[in-house]
Amino acid sequence: MGKAEETRQSIVEKAAVIFNRNGYQRTSMSMLTKAMGLTKGAIYGHFPDKDALAVEAFRHSVRQTSERVRDRLLPLESPVERLRAFARTFLDFYEDTVKSGGCPVLNTAADADDAHPLLHEEVSRVLTAWEERLVAMVAAGKENGELRPDADGRLFATTFIALVEGGILMAKTVGDKRYLERSVEGISLLIDRMVRNTG
Repeated sequence: MGKAEETRQSIVEKAAVIFNRNGYQRTSMSMLTKAMGLTKGAIYGHFPDKDALAVEAFRHSVRQTSERVRDRLLPLESPVERLRAFARTFLDFYEDTVKSGGCPVLNTAADADDAHPLLHEEVSRVLTAWEERLVAMVAAGKENGELRPDADGRLFATTFIALVEGGILMAKTVGDKRYLERSVEGISLLIDRMVRNTG
């Protein structure tokens, strides 16, 4: 990685935290330059405008989360165990999530809705990919016989995402992780209902 690419990556990483904590609307270029110790020209040398930087910063945040989840799921072969571990990762990373300003998907979705079409499109893409990943995991569980043939992957995926994001919202707003713990417990109960009874 060359010097220019290193600088660009550093800008993206720092901007990701700033945008996530303050939101797109409240993050000004002067706030970014001050936090990074760079001039506007230095930032504009890598990004045409604030919009482009915001999109790259959001993508970076999502990539980080995806990589952490992937690393947790990789050693697991059972689709059911992978589903359970997927839900638990949000609990395990909760403190880090709070330190960085909250869930980037949740924050950006609320901030970009009707105000920033490019960011809104990115959030929509991420949520759709998340849903498809969960649907595929349920399908794998049905295929190998761990989950019941009538398990509804779409219903599970939508409920999973709603419980995780709602749990993070409530836990962070109220200042009590137990809200997220209950949400993850709810996901575990949903998985239990889909598991094939072999007894």
